[in-house]
Amino acid sequence: MLFRKELAVSLLACGICWAWQSARAEIEISAVDVEGKPRHVIAGGQSGATPLLAVSRHRNFRFVFKQIDDDGQPQSRLRYRLDGYDNAWHDPTNAMRLSVEFLDRDQQITGTREFFMSDVTPGWKGSPEKSLFVARSEHLTVPERSAYLKLLFISNGGGRTMGVLGVDAVRVLVGGSEKQPGKIFDLSITEGMDLSHPLGIPANWRRHGARAEMAQLRTRLLPTPHPILVLDDDDALETGLWFSYPDYAIPVTPGDQLTLEWQTAHSIGGAGPGVATYPQLKAGNYFFRVAAVRPNGEATGVEAVLPVVINAPLHQRWEFWLAMVLVISTVGAWAGRLTIQKRMQHRVAQLERERDMERERERIARDLHDNIGAGLTEIAMQSDLVHSELEQGPTEQTLQRARRIRHSATDLARCVDEIVWAVNPANDTLKRFVSYLTQCTAQFLEAAEVRVRFEIPHSLPVLTLAGKVRHALFLSIREAANNAVKHAEASLIRLEIHCENQELHVVIEDDGSGFLPGAKGETNTHNGLGNMRRRMEEINGRFLLTSQPGKGTRIDFFAPLPDEPAQPEEIPK
Repeated sequence: MLFRKELAVSLLACGICWAWQSARAEIEISAVDVEGKPRHVIAGGQSGATPLLAVSRHRNFRFVFKQIDDDGQPQSRLRYRLDGYDNAWHDPTNAMRLSVEFLDRDQQITGTREFFMSDVTPGWKGSPEKSLFVARSEHLTVPERSAYLKLLFISNGGGRTMGVLGVDAVRVLVGGSEKQPGKIFDLSITEGMDLSHPLGIPANWRRHGARAEMAQLRTRLLPTPHPILVLDDDDALETGLWFSYPDYAIPVTPGDQLTLEWQTAHSIGGAGPGVATYPQLKAGNYFFRVAAVRPNGEATGVEAVLPVVINAPLHQRWEFWLAMVLVISTVGAWAGRLTIQKRMQHRVAQLERERDMERERERIARDLHDNIGAGLTEIAMQSDLVHSELEQGPTEQTLQRARRIRHSATDLARCVDEIVWAVNPANDTLKRFVSYLTQCTAQFLEAAEVRVRFEIPHSLPVLTLAGKVRHALFLSIREAANNAVKHAEASLIRLEIHCENQELHVVIEDDGSGFLPGAKGETNTHNGLGNMRRRMEEINGRFLLTSQPGKGTRIDFFAPLPDEPAQPEEIPK
């Protein structure tokens, strides 16, 4: 029953547009956000007709408040606090400032620095004359082209600032060295006209601004009575300031290290609109208060109050635990299903690897049968003939058979080397493939007395190249080079390798006799073209042939590359 009532109240709250002000109609809490979302306030809460903000669990709160007047202009500072949280009054973040201007010899600004003063200094007693002062010290470096220094104490540091600032014992220390001491410029007020009057004129300071009368002189009693600078800002929209006079009284040199020293007693805030943020409030009853105060921080008695009720967290209710049981059950079922699915995927991947391994074994067996077996048979037959002829006496034909046996044995050794290279997992990289391909091609063409030109990039992606892909590419490229030497009678062969669009692109081009693709007799004249196409189809690659009689032949091989991100790797030259 309690849960249903709270749900009904929440639904009602979401449908009410709230704009509430206090009984004195001078301060308005204009908006409330919970977790960054606007919340509407319910009228008639615990305090009768007073609006009430009720939420069901602790969250981050943000209150926005402002002042309402007949002429639309703010007339007083605003402070806020949350009773039940810290019970301390806070001012919106507004500030007055000390602005430092550097001037060249033509009185043009070469650089500026600003130092802000905000909130309330310790020992503030309603006016600078009665309050304790706090020492401030700042360090800075004189910029280039600077010849003079100018100081400005400004009442409005941004926003709608209001407050009272007292300044005393202003000094500028121009740093020196161990051999030459620095200079000290004391800007304390010792001379001038009517120094005991608020609008008196000190010799070394001048007032300025849209409301220059905000810049006043007051008498500080301690340690002995003496005049001080005061900014009494009671207007949130206008500005008053004190500036050092004359501008060229403080000479500086570019690169000088300066130390600014002054004492201050102040109470500074803002007229709003203001924002108050409270993170993760605990369950309980609170009162958010906004009070109007005078520029010096004294209370006026005008105040707006918003009760805030935060119910117990949801995790302390039975509805929460029921939901948790359902969630845990759902997550458990989902996790079990995900585990089974991953096991099935792992098993499918394992079966796929086993099938690839079986295919690789079949390919190796076929290569051994077709190449090694046939070669060994030929060597055996030739050896029998040589043996018979040697018994009857060697002849020239016997020598030719012996040479053929030697060539066959050499070819078999090369074939075995290629098979071993193809199945060795250590060679499953693009870099090793390119290195082995260029080395074998160079040796073959050098023996055939054909010039070769390689066009290989200095860096290639670090990728894995499967054994069947390497083997198919190698055999196809070797077949293309063999055709260029034997049939095209080429004098120069160009081999180009690069990667593009997730493919390995290999080009082999010769300057031989060329031919007309598709013409009758192509298969007999240019052996191996069919084998090249078949090998590229087996690895899901592509084969492109371009040739014209008398203009040479170009063959493009395209082999797919894995999807891993490419990283550069240096290729040895």
